[in-house]
Amino acid sequence: MWDNANECARSEQDLFYLDSDGELTNMYFGSMPNTYFFEGIPPYYSYSALIPVGDKKNPFEFMYYRFDEDEGQGDGWISTEVMFPLKWQTEKEFLQKVIKEMSC
Repeated sequence: MWDNANECARSEQDLFYLDSDGELTNMYFGSMPNTYFFEGIPPYYSYSALIPVGDKKNPFEFMYYRFDEDEGQGDGWISTEVMFPLKWQTEKEFLQKVIKEMSC
Protein backbone atom coordinates (compact mmCIF):
# COMPACT_ATOMS: atom_id res chain seq x y z
CA MET A 1 0.00 0.00 0.00
CA TRP A 2 1.24 3.46 -0.75
CA ASP A 3 1.08 6.34 1.71
CA ASN A 4 -2.16 8.12 0.86
CA ALA A 5 -1.55 10.91 3.37
CA ASN A 6 1.44 12.42 1.62
CA GLU A 7 0.21 16.00 1.75
CA CYS A 8 0.75 17.38 5.23
CA ALA A 9 -1.09 20.71 5.19
CA ARG A 10 -3.76 22.72 3.48
CA SER A 11 -2.81 26.38 3.14
CA GLU A 12 -4.78 29.30 4.53
CA GLN A 13 -7.15 30.62 1.91
CA ASP A 14 -10.19 32.78 1.29
CA LEU A 15 -13.44 30.98 0.48
CA PHE A 16 -15.97 32.26 -2.07
CA TYR A 17 -19.53 31.31 -2.97
CA LEU A 18 -20.33 29.23 -6.07
CA ASP A 19 -23.09 30.22 -8.47
CA SER A 20 -25.86 27.85 -9.66
CA ASP A 21 -23.53 26.52 -12.40
CA GLY A 22 -20.83 25.64 -9.87
CA GLU A 23 -18.57 28.50 -10.95
CA LEU A 24 -16.65 30.53 -8.38
CA THR A 25 -17.99 34.02 -7.72
CA ASN A 26 -16.25 37.01 -6.16
CA MET A 27 -18.68 36.96 -3.21
CA TYR A 28 -16.59 36.37 -0.10
CA PHE A 29 -17.78 33.50 2.14
CA GLY A 30 -15.06 33.37 4.79
CA SER A 31 -11.55 32.09 5.28
CA MET A 32 -9.96 28.80 6.23
CA PRO A 33 -6.84 28.73 8.42
CA ASN A 34 -3.80 26.54 7.79
CA THR A 35 -4.75 23.01 8.74
CA TYR A 36 -2.40 20.12 9.34
CA PHE A 37 -2.65 16.34 9.52
CA PHE A 38 -1.94 14.56 12.76
CA GLU A 39 -1.67 10.83 13.39
CA GLY A 40 -5.16 9.39 13.60
CA ILE A 41 -6.76 12.30 11.69
CA PRO A 42 -7.82 11.41 8.14
CA PRO A 43 -6.24 13.34 5.25
CA TYR A 44 -8.18 15.78 3.09
CA TYR A 45 -7.40 13.66 0.04
CA SER A 46 -7.97 9.96 -0.34
CA TYR A 47 -6.48 7.95 -3.16
CA SER A 48 -7.59 4.83 -4.97
CA ALA A 49 -5.32 1.87 -5.42
CA LEU A 50 -2.62 2.28 -8.03
CA ILE A 51 -3.51 0.81 -11.40
CA PRO A 52 -0.60 -0.24 -13.64
CA VAL A 53 -0.95 1.40 -17.04
CA GLY A 54 2.65 1.15 -18.21
CA ASP A 55 3.95 -0.58 -21.28
CA LYS A 56 7.33 -1.95 -22.38
CA LYS A 57 8.55 1.60 -22.94
CA ASN A 58 7.56 2.76 -19.44
CA PRO A 59 6.70 -0.16 -17.12
CA PHE A 60 6.70 2.09 -14.05
CA GLU A 61 3.63 4.17 -14.98
CA PHE A 62 0.57 3.91 -12.74
CA MET A 63 -2.68 5.84 -12.42
CA TYR A 64 -4.76 6.60 -9.34
CA TYR A 65 -7.92 8.54 -8.56
CA ARG A 66 -7.75 11.39 -6.07
CA PHE A 67 -10.85 12.34 -4.08
CA ASP A 68 -11.00 15.61 -2.14
CA GLU A 69 -12.64 14.65 1.15
CA ASP A 70 -12.96 18.29 2.19
CA GLU A 71 -14.82 19.29 -0.97
CA GLY A 72 -16.67 15.98 -1.36
CA GLN A 73 -15.72 15.53 -5.01
CA GLY A 74 -13.20 13.73 -7.14
CA ASP A 75 -10.16 15.47 -8.58
CA GLY A 76 -9.79 12.97 -11.41
CA TRP A 77 -7.25 10.42 -12.55
CA ILE A 78 -3.58 11.21 -12.03
CA SER A 79 -0.59 9.50 -13.63
CA THR A 80 2.58 8.83 -11.67
CA GLU A 81 5.75 6.78 -11.88
CA VAL A 82 6.57 4.22 -9.22
CA MET A 83 10.08 2.87 -9.40
CA PHE A 84 10.05 0.35 -6.52
CA PRO A 85 6.45 -0.53 -5.56
CA LEU A 86 7.55 -3.82 -3.96
CA LYS A 87 9.40 -1.85 -1.25
CA TRP A 88 6.09 -0.44 0.02
CA GLN A 89 4.34 -1.96 3.01
CA THR A 90 1.69 -4.54 2.34
CA GLU A 91 -1.92 -4.09 3.40
CA LYS A 92 -1.35 -6.78 6.05
CA GLU A 93 1.62 -4.84 7.50
CA PHE A 94 -0.41 -1.63 7.48
CA LEU A 95 -3.34 -3.23 9.32
CA GLN A 96 -1.03 -4.83 11.90
CA LYS A 97 0.50 -1.42 12.61
CA VAL A 98 -2.94 0.22 12.96
CA ILE A 99 -4.17 -2.51 15.32
CA LYS A 100 -1.00 -2.23 17.40
CA GLU A 101 -1.36 1.57 17.67
CA MET A 102 -5.04 1.31 18.59
CA SER A 103 -4.36 -1.16 21.38
CA CYS A 104 -1.92 1.19 23.18
